[in-house]
This record gives sequence, C-alpha cells and structure tokens, in this order.
Amino acid sequence: MMNFEIAVYGLGVMGSSLAKNLISKGFRTALFGKSQAERERFETQGDYTVFSTEEEMVKSLKSPRVIFMMVTAGSVVDHVIESLLPILEKGDILIDGGNSHFKDTQRRCNALLEKGIHFLGVGVSGGEKGALIGPSMMVGGSKEAWNFCGHILEKMAAKVDDEYCCNYLGKEGAGHYVKMVHNGIEYAMIQLIADTYSVMKRGLHLTHQEITEIFTRWKNTELNGYLIDITPEVLGKNDADGQPLIEKILDVAQQKGTGSWTLEEAIARGVYVPTICESVFARYFSVDRQLRQEGSQILKAATKAMTLENYEEKLKDALYLSMIVSYAQGIALMKKASDDYGWEIDLPLAVSLWREGCIIRSGLLKDITKALKESDKNILFSKSFGDLGKYQQALREVSAATVEAGVAVPTMISVISYYDYCRTEKMNVDIVQGLRDCFGAHTYERIDMAGSFHTDWVEGEE
Repeated sequence: MMNFEIAVYGLGVMGSSLAKNLISKGFRTALFGKSQAERERFETQGDYTVFSTEEEMVKSLKSPRVIFMMVTAGSVVDHVIESLLPILEKGDILIDGGNSHFKDTQRRCNALLEKGIHFLGVGVSGGEKGALIGPSMMVGGSKEAWNFCGHILEKMAAKVDDEYCCNYLGKEGAGHYVKMVHNGIEYAMIQLIADTYSVMKRGLHLTHQEITEIFTRWKNTELNGYLIDITPEVLGKNDADGQPLIEKILDVAQQKGTGSWTLEEAIARGVYVPTICESVFARYFSVDRQLRQEGSQILKAATKAMTLENYEEKLKDALYLSMIVSYAQGIALMKKASDDYGWEIDLPLAVSLWREGCIIRSGLLKDITKALKESDKNILFSKSFGDLGKYQQALREVSAATVEAGVAVPTMISVISYYDYCRTEKMNVDIVQGLRDCFGAHTYERIDMAGSFHTDWVEGEE
C-alpha cells in the first residue's frame, strides 16, 4: 500500500495544472485520467504515480481517501461518482473542482451523505496558470471534509501576505454559488472594458496605439487589477503581418454558461443586476452577426461627433465606478442567496478570496472587504470609497456623449441606472401598481394605511 495523500481524477488542462500544483507543494499524489494519451503525457518532478485504473488509484490512497475530481461539469461528474462509489468506503471524501451548477452540488452533497461519503464543491478560479501556481478556491459542502483536508486545499491556493485565498464558505452548493457569481462579475467587468474600448475607438476615434497606451497607463492607477493588466497585452499582440490581432478577431463572443446561471439566479432571488445582465446579453446578441450587418445598412441615427474634454481621466473614473457597481451587484446576489438557502456565507471572507489567484482580482477588493466588514448594506454607501461624486459625474458625461454619438455601451449605461435607482427615494412603480390594478384587479398597497386595496379606475367599466 502506497498511502498517497490525495488523488486527482482528470488530467486535462486544469486537472494537470492542479496536480502539478499539489505535487510541487510536497503532497504525495495519485493520478488518474480516462484518456491514455493524457496519462502518458503527464510529467513533472515530485512524488506521484499515474494509475491506469480507478481501482488502483483508490487503493493507493490512505484512509479516509481524498479524491479531487477535475472533469467536465454536468453528467460526467455523476458518471465518475457512480464509477467510484463501489470502491469507496464510508468517510471517504470526493471533491468536485469543476464549474458545476450549485444545485447539482447540493444534490450530490445530500445523496452522498446518505451513503456516508463526504462531498466538497470547490469553485476554482484563475485559469490554467492560476491552477498551476495558486488559484482562488471557494469551498462549500461537508464541513467535516473541509476540517480533514482543508489544509491541502489551502496549500494549493494563492496567498495575500499570510492569508490563503481559499476557505470554507458554507454547506451544500455555497462554494460553487460564489464561483458562479464571481464569473457573473467577470462577465460585467470584461464587457465594461469592451464598452470603454468602443468609446475610445468608435466615439473618440483614437488610434490603436493611443488606446493601448491609455490602458497601459491605467495599470498603475486605482483601476489596477488582472483584467486591466492583460488588456494592453491583448491590444498589443500583432498578427504575422504586423497588424493588431484584435482587429482580425470575429465579433462573436462565446460563453460557458455561468453568466446565464447568474442571471437565472438573480431573477429567482429577485436581485437587480443590470450590468451583469447587459454583459451576458451582449454575448448572446453578438451571435446574430448577420442581423447586425443588415442593420448597419438600414437603421439610421441622428448623431453628432463625440467630444469629451479630459477624456482619459473621465473614462478612467467612469470605468472605476462601473467596476465597483459590478462587484456591488454580485455581492447583493450572494447575500440574498445565502439568506434564502441558509448558507450563512461570510461575505467579507468570500470577497477576500478574490484578492489573488482569480480573474476578477483587483486593488478594489481591499476596500470592498473593508466596506463589508463595516456593514452588509450596499458597498456604494460605504465610507471606504469616500465620495463617489466625481466618478458618477464622469460616467454621466461619458454615457451622454456616447448616446449622442450613437455608440452602443449598454453595460456602462446600466451602471448609471443602477446608481440612480440606489439613490431614488420613491420609485415610479406606484403607477405600475395602479395600472396592474386597473386592468387586472391585482390590488395595491398605500403609504398612509395598512392592507391591500382595489379601485374601480374607469367609471362605467365593469
């Protein structure tokens, strides 16, 4: 018996990177992949063995066995669990590190617990490089499993000072839920960068070099973060003919589903996330390229040339506020889900896990974590950000100029709507309720007395 400490099941890109991470940290690691090519391709330095059968891999582990599954989300995870169950024992631990839907994780946690098997759903962010050198890891599921093997997951994760970007966030699907929201915020932030690029290119008609230089300068401002860091790298990459590669990429964006899941949950929980919504629908609409090409020839607009004084500073301020609002929307969704599902997610802790190793890491997260420790109300109200006045004014000026110039920037404009809704003491849904009661007798509530009321709004109409 070889007594390996942990096994990695699945040796694709992410699985191999996580396995190499574990081995580099000194953990004796058993490996298995369905594909013989994957098994033969794996090679690194350290104490590990690649097994050719699941049974050999399981038998090589010390008890209780810990198996980290890195396989395609969905039915594949269920098939792997079914194949492992006959050779597992009570007390063993299965970890799903893929992008699984949180409801699947809930189901698996409960079903496996009945069989005496502990289950952890771990949201892993950081891509291939993060998985190799230290990702952000959001853990949910069995607390007993976390208590036993959490130290292994922590050692795999990224660090900020002496704190690991890995922690237990709650039972059942809490970890995968936080990862899902992380991805929703990521969608918003990426599309906001794209909208800002559109303002520069199609509104202000800056050269490609000028745009690249602006994003490069922003790396050393309050916008600093991973996505801002890599933007000038993407813009600066030239094709073989020396022309910017970005200008040759088809304008059709792909997605893997987590953004749509975030929207579905926002609707189910009744949480307003317009910027995340616009970013997801931008990808959907991009697929209908033929419609847009026809529309460009048919639909006309009365536009005026875009002018914007001190545009670099104003665009920076507008994007800064937009990034804060993206986080605010995602955090509000996490809070509501935690309350609804009884997960008791520690929001400052959850957000702190994003400070390193993940795609949405940024300097903003230090202030956001501080804001959430002060109050669980909307982070826009926090003293940690001080006066947002100049930022919202810049965003208004930029948004107004884009509307007049006919440049579509829906995520940017959604930020203004969210900001203004948050500062609206009395919304206009009073007339919505009046109309609903008029045509459907749906009733309404009053501000001056308790109860539900109905009115015959149109005289003589039955």
